Amino acid sequence: MRRRLAAILGVGFLLRVVYVLVQPHFDPTFARPILDGAYYLAWARALAEGGSIGGVYYMPPLYPWFLSVFLRVFGEAWTLLFLLQQLMVVASAGLLALVERKASGDGAALATAALVLLYHPTMFFASRPLGESFALLLLSAALLLAGEAGERQGFAAGVASGLLSLARPNFLPLAPLWAARDFFAGRPRRAAALLGATVLTILPVACHNHAASGHWVPVSANGGIVFWLGNAPGAVGVYTPVAGFGGSLATQQQEATAEASARAGRTLEAVESDGFWWREGLRARAADPAGTIVLLAKRAILTIDTAEHGLDYAPALDANPLRFAAPLPFAVLLGLAVFGVLALGFARTGGFTLWSSLLVAVAAPLVFYVSSRHRLPVAFLLAVPAGCGVAALRETRRAVPFAVGACALVLSFGIPSAELMRSEKAAALAVVADVQRKAGELDAAADTSRRATELDGANAIAWFNRGVIAAARGNGAEAEWAYRAALAADPTQPDAAANLAGLLVATGRAAEAPAALEKALAAWPRHAVGWTNLVVAYAASGDRERARDAVRRASGFGVTLNPELVSTVEGREGP
Repeated sequence: MRRRLAAILGVGFLLRVVYVLVQPHFDPTFARPILDGAYYLAWARALAEGGSIGGVYYMPPLYPWFLSVFLRVFGEAWTLLFLLQQLMVVASAGLLALVERKASGDGAALATAALVLLYHPTMFFASRPLGESFALLLLSAALLLAGEAGERQGFAAGVASGLLSLARPNFLPLAPLWAARDFFAGRPRRAAALLGATVLTILPVACHNHAASGHWVPVSANGGIVFWLGNAPGAVGVYTPVAGFGGSLATQQQEATAEASARAGRTLEAVESDGFWWREGLRARAADPAGTIVLLAKRAILTIDTAEHGLDYAPALDANPLRFAAPLPFAVLLGLAVFGVLALGFARTGGFTLWSSLLVAVAAPLVFYVSSRHRLPVAFLLAVPAGCGVAALRETRRAVPFAVGACALVLSFGIPSAELMRSEKAAALAVVADVQRKAGELDAAADTSRRATELDGANAIAWFNRGVIAAARGNGAEAEWAYRAALAADPTQPDAAANLAGLLVATGRAAEAPAALEKALAAWPRHAVGWTNLVVAYAASGDRERARDAVRRASGFGVTLNPELVSTVEGREGP
């Protein structure tokens, strides 16, 4: 068993080493973190330089802490970081195999390790500056320790589950569930050790948050905002843009706090804002019971969809040829897991420890929204019953497990999400195009942005980025066309309206600019560039009274404009 497991893990790691080594040739975002990765890197850089992120933690802090230590020791050595994270995934596969060995023996354990390593997202996300590999390692360690008898093992399981919660707060319910199991099984001291260790582990973070905000926040204060983004009117089951939120994690908390304060009619701080969005999301769902049922059904269906729905990083865009070293689709994991459970039962496929963890993991995409990253722990845990399924294939003669497992596999493959996937790919390509533009790779950026708009002509951000890239290449006519296409897709897109206005003013057509800007600013009233360009457009077209009115309206929304511009408008000087 040990030699065979070592061979599986060794081959899996070697393939991942090659994947990481060739990644810079196929991944435009290699060494250029985007969205969540950029946020984590900025946080880690601040910590590595002796600073900090002020206030209550907005995101779980464990991965940025780890990343800051890495930066201090190795600098921004991305290849080394990703190799280390790939090693974490391989170690997680080994630990999960040990969990499975206790339940169903050597064959199932080996199959479990292989299935984890063959699942593409475990390879993909480990090569991005994200905490997924870190979380999987802690999850597998917590599972292994929780299955051991004894108070010391219970304490260690509590520490592991506490650290896991500092990486992924949605796993906070795990320790209470496991402690309750121990308590009702007649092991109260072990239950107390497990729960106490978890509390002690997260207590420093909770104390930091209390000192920073005056509120007891166990890990981070972004759950309500994410809940709103997944449950606002118009939600479709995956991440859906919401008015007032630009989609950037770097500005999300500020946007959420400003919007919540405006709606509440008073200034809210970060934790109050997060609570506000929890309530707003619940109100939105309660106001539409039928729509809520449909939305939950959509999320449940998308959770078992074999397609990998992207969020910040999209597995579907992975062009690395070594990705085919991990070709296993989610549908196969699901089908094997269903077969394994029906063939062997819950006890032999992980028991309470595994299935309670899986229940907690599934809750995240069902409560918030579905993405490949949110589902990754679900797939990871499904590898245990799936490994049992592989081991039971030769032994089981009953037709029902085969039939139901096959139905689960076919259902997962058959979910009609191709249109949704095109939209998600377009959004991801738009982000990549922006990365290429900022790196000065304008020809590559133009090609990527063109692909994005061809995939989804209704994606306003993709059209906006295409316009910015065209402008950077000196093609004003194409830039104007792209900005107008963005506004045709979304008439309230503030960046497109602002840039179009700037272009119109520069080409002597200032009178055409205010219409689009007024519509965009009605939806995005704190967009500083939009207000600036509106004031300039009115002034340039000779309408000074409206320019002064725009200054007053901007001030009413807390937007500070350039003092020289304000002075020029208020002083009735030339524009």
